[in-house]
Amino acid sequence: MWVFIILLLTDLYIWWRLTGDLRHQNRILQTFVLIAKASFSVVFLYLIIRLVSYRGEFADPANAFRYIEFGAMGGLLISVGILYLAVSVLIHLLGRFIHRRLQLVLTINIIISALLVVLFADGFFRQRFDTRVTHEEIKIPDLDPGLDGLRIVLISDLHLSSWEGHYDRLAAVIDSVNALKPDLLINAGDFITFGWQEYGECDTILRKAHSADGSFAVAGNHDDGTYHPGYNKAYGDMCSEMIRLKIAASEYTLLSDTAVIARHNGIAFAVAGVVTHGHHMSMSYGDFSKVFSEIPDSMFSLLIVHDPGAWDRALDNARLPYLTLSGHTHGMQIGFPLHGRYISPAVFLHKRWKGLYTEDNKYLYVSTGLGTIGMALRIFMPPEIVVITLRR
Repeated sequence: MWVFIILLLTDLYIWWRLTGDLRHQNRILQTFVLIAKASFSVVFLYLIIRLVSYRGEFADPANAFRYIEFGAMGGLLISVGILYLAVSVLIHLLGRFIHRRLQLVLTINIIISALLVVLFADGFFRQRFDTRVTHEEIKIPDLDPGLDGLRIVLISDLHLSSWEGHYDRLAAVIDSVNALKPDLLINAGDFITFGWQEYGECDTILRKAHSADGSFAVAGNHDDGTYHPGYNKAYGDMCSEMIRLKIAASEYTLLSDTAVIARHNGIAFAVAGVVTHGHHMSMSYGDFSKVFSEIPDSMFSLLIVHDPGAWDRALDNARLPYLTLSGHTHGMQIGFPLHGRYISPAVFLHKRWKGLYTEDNKYLYVSTGLGTIGMALRIFMPPEIVVITLRR
């Protein structure tokens, strides 16, 4: 509830500043700006009323999606409010410094607000569905010649309710996966956000993905239902069991602190998976030593763990596989490409948050995922399907 109060106060602040700054402007500009702002406020209030008055299952896909839809509008509102305040203060200080009263506050704020609206709208309607395919080749020391060229397709963080109303786009993602002809399909977890009900009938879409040598998944920290506002142990147990059944119906082998043997060109290798639990700043993981003990020393293996933060702990284990695959970060769903790299606020929360990392001749790949959480948008941080090809 406190989030609603903060956002409503921000909206009132913007109204207060606008009415003051518009006082001496021409009538046409006043009308245009006030109609635009009123339209936003009406939609914003409508979403709050829908969320507050809803009495059904919280994890219903439509309700879960309304929360991230509201998050996108809330993010826009906070961004406009902060920048409006910052510009107003800076222009005022500049005017005092040069001993002149500047009349630029309203103009600059209208331009910035318009640009933000366009950017957020593009992130909501287009960029969050603009799935890219990322290719990476990784050279593994002493890799068996039979595994040279093994093609691994990694997807992560579906957050299935974020596709509500656009499941055809999720089906198109699965078609793209199939077009890549994976030998292995890996899903690094977070199928849901709040509860198992969000999965809906998506198993009928996900099971259409095919791989030559097997499809494997781990549970993410959202998949145990702890983000459901009505969470208790009984619901958590039910959620974990329902997600297990749903993932199996999607034709994945779910790895829960276990390892299995797969084959490619007749060569055996191991796929291990460790579970992730908890919320940010209090994450916990399964038993790495137990999982690695199930893998023969001489066998090539790879590890799936939802949160890349687990890699630091696993690095202490001499039997850590050469390749670990993760997701979780979403790249904060916002970033800016700069000279072939990305800068993102994700750097303040995650040590490793996007792409390929290497340490002690071991590799970690972190996917920015496919779905959205918090806000139903992506800004210059596209959803991705990752293709990793192993080489000798």
